[in-house]
Amino acid sequence: MRRSSSRVVRSTIGAAAGLTLALFVTSALGQIASAPPSARRNHAGPPANAPAQHVIPPVSFNNDVVPILTRAGCNQGTCHGAQYGKGGFKLSLAGFDTDLDYANIVKQARGRRIALADPARSLLLFKAGLALPHGGGRRLEKGSADYNTLLTWITEGAHGPDAHDPVVTRIDVSPAERILAGPGSGMQVTVRALYSDGKARDVTRWTRLNTLNDAIASCTPAGQVTAIGRGQTAIMARYCGQAAVSTVIVPFAAIGRGSAPLRAVSRATDEASVDTLVERKQRQLGLAPSPVCDDATFIRRASLDLIGTPPKPEEIDSFLADRSTDKRGRLIDALLARPEYADYWTLKWGDLLRSNRQSLTPKGMWSFTNWIHTQVQVNRPIDAMVHELLLGQGSTFTNGPANYYRVAASPQDLAETTSQVFLGVRLQCAKCHNHPFEKWSQANYYQFAAFFARVGQKNSEDFGLFGNETVVKIQDGGEVYHPKTGAKMMPEPLGFTLANLTTGTKPADPDAGGDRRLALADWLANSKNALFSRNLANRYWGYIFGKGIVNPIDDQRITNPPTNPELLNYLARELVLSKFDMKHLLRLICSSRTYQRSAEMTAANSRDDLFFTHYYVKRLPAETLLDAIDVACGTHEKFPDLPLGTRAIQLPDPVANDFLDVFGRPQRLIACECERYSEPNLSQTLRLMNGPGLNAKVASDSGRVARLIAARRPMESIVKELYMASLGRAPRPNERAMIVGVLAFTPAAERKAVYEDLLLTLLNSKEFLLNH
Repeated sequence: MRRSSSRVVRSTIGAAAGLTLALFVTSALGQIASAPPSARRNHAGPPANAPAQHVIPPVSFNNDVVPILTRAGCNQGTCHGAQYGKGGFKLSLAGFDTDLDYANIVKQARGRRIALADPARSLLLFKAGLALPHGGGRRLEKGSADYNTLLTWITEGAHGPDAHDPVVTRIDVSPAERILAGPGSGMQVTVRALYSDGKARDVTRWTRLNTLNDAIASCTPAGQVTAIGRGQTAIMARYCGQAAVSTVIVPFAAIGRGSAPLRAVSRATDEASVDTLVERKQRQLGLAPSPVCDDATFIRRASLDLIGTPPKPEEIDSFLADRSTDKRGRLIDALLARPEYADYWTLKWGDLLRSNRQSLTPKGMWSFTNWIHTQVQVNRPIDAMVHELLLGQGSTFTNGPANYYRVAASPQDLAETTSQVFLGVRLQCAKCHNHPFEKWSQANYYQFAAFFARVGQKNSEDFGLFGNETVVKIQDGGEVYHPKTGAKMMPEPLGFTLANLTTGTKPADPDAGGDRRLALADWLANSKNALFSRNLANRYWGYIFGKGIVNPIDDQRITNPPTNPELLNYLARELVLSKFDMKHLLRLICSSRTYQRSAEMTAANSRDDLFFTHYYVKRLPAETLLDAIDVACGTHEKFPDLPLGTRAIQLPDPVANDFLDVFGRPQRLIACECERYSEPNLSQTLRLMNGPGLNAKVASDSGRVARLIAARRPMESIVKELYMASLGRAPRPNERAMIVGVLAFTPAAERKAVYEDLLLTLLNSKEFLLNH
C-alpha cells in the first residue's frame, strides 16, 4: 500500500482543470528538485509509448527524514539525542536507531507530534520552525526544502523505515586534500554518498561538516571552508553512519618547487624513506628542519629512548672519541642488544597489557610479566607474540598469555581492550550506539565481542586450596546478544566478514576448530591487516618522538587522520616486510635524520609541533627519571619485596613507590596510553627541590659525590663527572669557571656541600628532566 501512495499526474486531464494542473505540477516538480537525493532516486520519467506522467516516490524515513534531523542537530548529544532526550522527546544519537526514532516521532505520546489529518499543523514542524516555543531554537525555516520534505513525508502518511531502501556504504569528500594560499583563502567541500544500490548522490547539504581545528580553518554548515591560521587540519564529514575527511593545508611560508600533493610511493623507489617522506610534507607546509644534533646529545637521547637508561660518563667519552662515520648506527645496534632493552620495552608492554598483581595475583602477574620479557628479549615477531596471546588458555600461573583473559574477563571488555591495544580502535562508544565519529556500528561491537563469548574460567587447587589459581578454558557454549534486537551475534572481525578470510565459497564456521578466537587471531595478527601494522608503527613512532603521526597514538579513526599518511603507510609496510621485527622498526626510525635533528627550533620551524622539523623535547617517564637520578647520584632505590639493585624499569608491576606515582606512572587499570601522564605539577617540583628522598641520594655516604671525594679526584674532574653523570655532557667554559671559582674559595672540609648543591641543582634542571 505504501508504494501506491505515489502521486500520479497524467497529461490527459481536461482543459477545465488546466490551471489547477499547472499549479500542481509546478509544486510537484519543485518538491522533486528540493527533496533529498534518495527521495528522487526512482524518478525516471514515463516509459516509451506511455502517457506522460510524473512519478514522485514517497519520502524515505531512513534516507530523507533522519538525515534532515541529523543535519539540523535534533538528534545530537546536546539535544534530543542525549541519554534521556530533552523535554520528554528522545531520539537515537545521530540517528543510529531508526526504528526507535520512528516510534518516538510518530507513536509516542499518543502520536501528538504528527498530525496526519492536517500535516502542516504537526508539532514536529511547529517546534522545528519555531511556530511554538522550542528550547533548541529554530532548526528549520518554514518553506525551506528540508521543511517541505518533512511536510511531504507526513502528508504521505508518515511511513516508517523500509527494509528495501538502499543504505549508504561510503561517503567521499572532495577535495580529498587542498593547499590554501593563506588566511582568508577558501574552498568548497562537497560530499557524495555511495549507496548499496550502486548509485552515488551529492549529499553535501544533509552532511554534518565540522573542522577539527578552528584555529587553522573554519567550515560553515554548507561546506564553505576558510583558512584562519596556518598549519594542517581536516574537515570532518558525517552522513548516515559514515565518516570521511578532507585535509586542509595552509603553509607557514611560501611554497617552493616540489610541493605538489604527496603521491603513493613504493619501497623500491628512492623516495620511500623516513626522511624523504617527512621532508616532503615539511616542504608542502613551507617548513625547514633544524640541523642534526651533536654526538653528546645523540647518545643521551638514543639511550633514554631505546633502553630507558642514561649513558655512563665513560660510555659518553668513548662515543665522543670515536671518529668513524657509522658510529651512530653502531650505537643504535648496541643499545638494541643490551639487556636493558628487554627490561624497558617489557615495561611498556606490561602497561599496555595491564600486568598487575591486584587483578592477577602475584603469581599470575609474574607469569605474565616473565612471558612478555621473554618475547621482547628474543625479539619474537610481534604478530606471533600477539597471536599466541589471543589464544592464551590454561593455568594463569604456568601459562603467561592466559592472564590476558583475567585482566579483562567479559566479552565486551575483551573486545574493547583487544581493539584499542592491537588495532588502535576505540570501540567503547559503539557499545551503546553507533560510533559518532567512525563507521563502527553497535552491531560491529557485539560481533567483535562474540569472539570471546566462550572464554571461561575455573578455579584450580593445583597450587593448594588457597593458591587462587585460575584456569582459562574454552567452553562448549556461550553467545553475545544484541542489546536492542536480542539477536545472537555471530563473530565478525572489524570491517571484514569471516567469508572474506577463507578461500572457500561458504562462510567460515567460527566454532569449527573448537575455539572461535583462532579466526580472530589469524585475521588480527596478519600482514594483510593494515589496522594492526599501522597501529604498531604509530605507537612506536610516538614512543620515540613523544608524538605520533596519529594523536592520541591509540585512537586511529577516519576522523582523526594522520598528519603524514604516506609516512605512516611506509612504516607499516616496512614492519610487514621485516616480518614484524620491532627492532628493525626502531632502527629505521632512530637512524633517520628526522630523529637525529636538534631540539633547537629555528625561525623557519618555530611554529611546528606536528611535522617533526625538530626533535620534540619530552619529560622522562617516571621510571626512567628515578633510574637516571640513581645513576647520577650513584645510589640504588629499594623497592618492596625486590632485591636491592632492581631498577625502576625492571619493575614487574606498579609496586608501592610514592615517587613513581607522583611522576605519572600508570596503575595499569585501563588499556589506554592516557593512563600515563607527563604533565608537571607542584608536588613534583617540591619533591625535586627539597624532597627527603632526593636529598638523601645526593648526600649518601656511598653515593657518587662521597666516592669522588674519597678518591681525591681534582675539583675540575669531580665537576666534569657530575655534569656527565647527570646531563650527559661536560660543563661549558662559563659553567666550569663559575663552579671552580666557588670551590677555590671554599675550605676543603666544606667542599662536599658545594658538590652536593651542584648535583641537586643539575637534577632540578630542565636539561636533566627532559629528553632533548
